[in-house]
Amino acid sequence: MAATSTSHRTAVRRVTAAQIVSIAGTQAAEIALLYAVYQRTGSAAWVSAALLCSFGTLAVATPLAGSLGDKFDRRVVMVASDLAGAACFAALSLARSPSSLLALAFVAALTSSPFNAAADAAVPNLVLASDLAWANGTISFGRSIGFVVGPAAGGLLVAALGVPAVFLINAGSFVVSAGLVLTVRGSFAGARSEDEHHRGLRAGFRFIAGDATLRRMTLAFAVFTLAVGSVLVAELPLARSLGVGSIGYGLIATAFGAGALGGSLWARRLSATTEGPAIAYGSVTTAVGFGAVSLLPSIGPIYGAMLASGASDGVVDVAALGVLQRRAPDAVRSRVLSAFDGAVLGTFALSFLFAGAVVDALGPKAAYAIAGAGCAICATILWPLRHRQGPEASR
Repeated sequence: MAATSTSHRTAVRRVTAAQIVSIAGTQAAEIALLYAVYQRTGSAAWVSAALLCSFGTLAVATPLAGSLGDKFDRRVVMVASDLAGAACFAALSLARSPSSLLALAFVAALTSSPFNAAADAAVPNLVLASDLAWANGTISFGRSIGFVVGPAAGGLLVAALGVPAVFLINAGSFVVSAGLVLTVRGSFAGARSEDEHHRGLRAGFRFIAGDATLRRMTLAFAVFTLAVGSVLVAELPLARSLGVGSIGYGLIATAFGAGALGGSLWARRLSATTEGPAIAYGSVTTAVGFGAVSLLPSIGPIYGAMLASGASDGVVDVAALGVLQRRAPDAVRSRVLSAFDGAVLGTFALSFLFAGAVVDALGPKAAYAIAGAGCAICATILWPLRHRQGPEASR
């Protein structure tokens, strides 16, 4: 059942605080991991391999891990995932060789996979139906703060303290996140009466396959991530080609995250009738922003283009999550969300198979040109959603 109007916003703010802490730490650690791998190998292909270990693992594990959020107490799933992540990053602080860093990054991704689907599936139960967009926007805002603070902090901390210290700081952030989740008051799930259509690990995929709107969104977002994966590989070579060092490298991702902050805040005013148009128009803006980076000559305008792309992407993410939550009943919601994420992460992981080769052969700006073209295709697929609205979710 939904929380009362006097308590639900406090619950959402505590979940948001947990997300800020853990994502900021994880993003800082991601910067440290990629920096360490690139420094020790000098190869974009190794950076691509590191990203493949993280996102490829999430792509495979997320659909399976999502079932945990429908079967067990979602609060317990989130806390257990956080504590396991803390142990993994503590171990990463002791790793030295590129191969050991990648192996532990794989395990860390595996342990983190149940968290997001369980958290996002719980939101409609923690808030009133009329406040769903507010809740999603608030949590997305918190995640964006993590994405803004984390990369910049990662660059600074790597320069000041070294890579192992950043991994230990991230381990601590997971422990803090788990503590915050434990303080949340409210139900993380509704009444569950699983019928034959909602049984098994594939129930989320079946639900998406039977819903035209969710099928369209899944296809479009898969195209998007297939195209933009090479951007993550290109960021460090781009920063080095422009002579801005590790701090400038972190600020590229920070600019995108700062834009997402504004986009998430604006998206809190969305509703079931405006989420579809926000997805359609926001995707166009993201395509223009990424494409512009491939043409810009200096780092200042590039930061501006990444800021614009982040803002539109922040709106699209909140709107898409709202559509997913409204259309999926609670008994299968975690599996629907994880099936969607798994499909999208799968193409994201595939992009890293060729991303390193593209960046090494064509240069970092080519990756942004590919991203812009892919985002344009994504926007075309999503364009019909500008007239579409979804039903309220079963609580």
